[in-house]
Amino acid sequence: MKNIVLIGGGNQAHYTIDIINKEGKYNIIGIIDSIHDIDSIRFGYKVLGRQEDIKELISKHDIEGGVISIGDNWVRYYVSSQIKEQIPNFNFVNAIHPSVVIGDNVKLGEGIVMMAGCIINPKSQVGDFTFFATGAQLDHDCNIGNFSSISAGSVTGGYVTLGDFSSITLGVTVIDRLQIGTNTVVGAGSLVVKSLPDDVLAYGNPCKIIRSREKGEKFLK
Repeated sequence: MKNIVLIGGGNQAHYTIDIINKEGKYNIIGIIDSIHDIDSIRFGYKVLGRQEDIKELISKHDIEGGVISIGDNWVRYYVSSQIKEQIPNFNFVNAIHPSVVIGDNVKLGEGIVMMAGCIINPKSQVGDFTFFATGAQLDHDCNIGNFSSISAGSVTGGYVTLGDFSSITLGVTVIDRLQIGTNTVVGAGSLVVKSLPDDVLAYGNPCKIIRSREKGEKFLK
């Protein structure tokens, strides 16, 4: 098995470790993290160092790839950019739970994390560094942008587009053939019946625009 590292030692690392161990495709060498002490233990694995040290760590630990275990969309982008500046061809692997159902002719990017019970139906496209929480479902022919996320229990109809850096949060339903713009967040429990533009926070049943959002604005606590 290839040796990989997790990049990010917060709570998302816990279930990313569980996914990777259940897949049985990779050997986790340790965690790269910018906050926790080097040599401390997170979820049973040692913090090896910082992302700015990744070239040295790759050589030292025979690392062949990694996955970013960070929940916030924009932070995943910043971290991936920093690593690619140092190592343009770094191998970002996917962590996909064995229970995930992936239909025919689905196109997957790199650095994807999918938790248990997700369903990705045929002819959908899933962008780079996306995150799907427990039981998230895409119907056919959806297009999910880079650095976006879909939270637990959320469901989209067919032909839905989700823009880069956007988030569908907990328990949302998006009816078919809608477009959700870039950097837009749909609040928990919403029913989305109309397309949404870029850079907004929207929620409700039916979903309504509440306010604008800045580029890089976090949505997770």
